[in-house]
Amino acid sequence: MKNFSSYLLLAFCVALSSCTGSYSLKVHFPNHDFDGKKAYLTNYDTGDTIDSVTVLEKQLILDGNVDTAYFARLLFENNRLDFVIEEGDIEVEWGADLKISGTPLNEKFNGIVKQLDKYEQEWQKIALARQNNEITDDEAQQREDNRKSDLLNTLYNYYLANKDNPLGEWAFTQYVVEGDFTPSELALLLKKVPKQYLNLKRVKQAVNIADAREMTSEGKRFVDFSVKTSDGNVERLSQYVADGMNYTLLYFWASWCTSCQKEISSPLAYLYEIYKDDGLKIIGVAVWDEPSAAKKAIQELAIPWHVMIGDSKLSEPAELYGISGIPYAVLISPDGNIVARGLNGDALIKTVEMLLEGKSLH
Repeated sequence: MKNFSSYLLLAFCVALSSCTGSYSLKVHFPNHDFDGKKAYLTNYDTGDTIDSVTVLEKQLILDGNVDTAYFARLLFENNRLDFVIEEGDIEVEWGADLKISGTPLNEKFNGIVKQLDKYEQEWQKIALARQNNEITDDEAQQREDNRKSDLLNTLYNYYLANKDNPLGEWAFTQYVVEGDFTPSELALLLKKVPKQYLNLKRVKQAVNIADAREMTSEGKRFVDFSVKTSDGNVERLSQYVADGMNYTLLYFWASWCTSCQKEISSPLAYLYEIYKDDGLKIIGVAVWDEPSAAKKAIQELAIPWHVMIGDSKLSEPAELYGISGIPYAVLISPDGNIVARGLNGDALIKTVEMLLEGKSLH
């Protein structure tokens, strides 16, 4: 039988909705590469910084109190780690075979991470096979469509199985971003989710992205934006597009994005060399990136076309075009209308070639 003090404690916890518990996070690294690096613990949904710590002797240690479990993100250098802050001892083995363990929700999340890694590996296999001409563009697209469909089904089922905990919120936000839904499709989805999901910042962003993507879909007029540069000047996209002569390939990228680097080497470099004096301009936009890092990457990659770089991290240009992931290309006609978006690899090359040869895309 519980004693009287136990009942008092229970009543006190009920009055506060929850009792505060403690957590500890330990990340173990395989070597000293991260020693001395600063890591920031943030709220996954809002991006707010919660705590910070320095990596010492191949280990990162954080601890604190938690009332209600929530999804978090640890940022250090260009690396990130997603996990659940919940009561207990959270252990992470950092490396190629990342493992999160120690608490119930993180044990569960570790399973889905491994499952999603398989979809990432499949994407890499498709890209490599396409690059090596082992499969045709149509075959690559079919495999990618199948991969995307399987990924979305996995995320949606994971959300359904975890509606009442932070993993469900995480899975749903991933689902709506990966799904490229139209505003009307997204509105139908949001009618079926728990009400608290509607207050999630990432869900609201997904709605804004869907609206922006529709406003900048094929056939629509390009949306102008301005960028304040490090020298105090302001440049606008409209300075470079709709000149009545050239198609403009608007390319969103970042220095930390390895896929961007591959696209810059080919097809962008190829298109630039072939068509730079024959109807095509390429304009880069460095988004979600430190200006100094972007400038360094331009030199290292020997990028010959103009790149718009802000005096701080840029996000607005990507938001205006409904872009949630990079690399991303938007092709604008000489008169300022968007003729294609979201293309990469051979599909981008073929589209540019057809347009410059005066052929219809449809």
